Amino acid sequence: MKECDILVIGGGPAGIVSSMSSRAYYPDKKVIVVKSTEENVVPCGIPYIFGNKLDSLEDDFVPCGKMALKSGIELLIDSAVDANYDDKTVIFASGEIIKYDKLIIATGSTPKKVPHSDIKGVHYISKNPKELEVTYKDLESAQNITIIGTGFIGLEVALELYEKGKTISLVGKQLLGKAFDSEFKELIEKIILKDDINHYKAHLKEIRDINGRVSSILTDNGEEIKCDALVVAIGYAPDTKFAKDTGISLRSDFIYVDEYMRTVKNDVFAVGDCAQKRDFVTKRTTGIMLASTASAEARTAVSALYSIKYSKTFSGTIAIFSTVIGDTCFASAGVTQEMAQKEGLDIEVATVVVDDKHPNKLPNSRKQTIKLICMKRSGVVVGAQIIGGIDVGEMINVIGVAIENRVSIYALINLQVATHPLLTSAPTSYPIAQVAQKLDIKINGQR
Repeated sequence: MKECDILVIGGGPAGIVSSMSSRAYYPDKKVIVVKSTEENVVPCGIPYIFGNKLDSLEDDFVPCGKMALKSGIELLIDSAVDANYDDKTVIFASGEIIKYDKLIIATGSTPKKVPHSDIKGVHYISKNPKELEVTYKDLESAQNITIIGTGFIGLEVALELYEKGKTISLVGKQLLGKAFDSEFKELIEKIILKDDINHYKAHLKEIRDINGRVSSILTDNGEEIKCDALVVAIGYAPDTKFAKDTGISLRSDFIYVDEYMRTVKNDVFAVGDCAQKRDFVTKRTTGIMLASTASAEARTAVSALYSIKYSKTFSGTIAIFSTVIGDTCFASAGVTQEMAQKEGLDIEVATVVVDDKHPNKLPNSRKQTIKLICMKRSGVVVGAQIIGGIDVGEMINVIGVAIENRVSIYALINLQVATHPLLTSAPTSYPIAQVAQKLDIKINGQR
């Protein structure tokens, strides 16, 4: 039987940050990480192995073995199958038993499945390297590829395959799901969809095959779409089998945790995709899974392993996203206007369009559209959506900080930023300050 101070089950972003943070906070503690695969991939980098941006699957690998060794972390390749929480032991598939003082469960998530997944040519965007390799090889030889799901992963995979000369059909009601309001979705469609990419605003009804190989799909609109490969990217489900089998409480299929990521079992924490998520603004349980959220949860859990040092350290996911298609970046954070209205939030909304360089005759200058959402009475920022150049990816992070710290538009009006003609909008019309000012005028009137 092995013994350790801190045992981490899982090698994804949550597991990596949990183990590395454990070494940083508690250098004298013995840390063991157990994960089921030798290699790990960067989840957000997966779409780019199917296009021209990465040369191979190996280019998306995380060198977690070397990182663990360098940090003094013991790494084992195995799968947890049982636990005795009274004795503080975990039993693994190999027969290994590890006794722990603190346990962090970071078992992640798996792709959501549809019926008839056993048909050849039907693929999911798995985080397992071996499964990804099978998908990659099959899609390389396929020409007519249908993608089910038009969220971030589905869309990114579709466009990467398109750039490789594949014939692409997209099936899904809305591009980029619930991250944007309708007027932004219309703009996204105009920018993203090529003339020869077919977008079917429908849902999958049936997968059809010839001799066991996918040949077409039927949508709920009655349309038949021919294809020789099908990629299903309809989201991920929390991998909670180990937790469920060992008696840890679940809620909405996730492991129930408090704001310090503690489960109902003493000295057992859960972080990442397997752990329950709450929306930062509404506090409702949400299925949004992000590596940034997983990393924040891991740091929260580790800081509270032996004593709680801060009050309410993690108050929920702010659902912060960004993606880049071609030279256009799309980003969002917090609630959308449509979500806020559905939840009954008393909000105000404003949108501005500015140039992202100054003067706008500079090379690569383009328009930047930012929509900001705040509570009407307090002015506290609760959401934003941005479309523009590459700097949008960092701009949404500024707004993310504002949302998490409940910053008001009145503070953003006075935002001081480093500007440069080649890098940003003009200081006289910096978009965050400008849209905050527009909200102030809408709420309080002209002075």
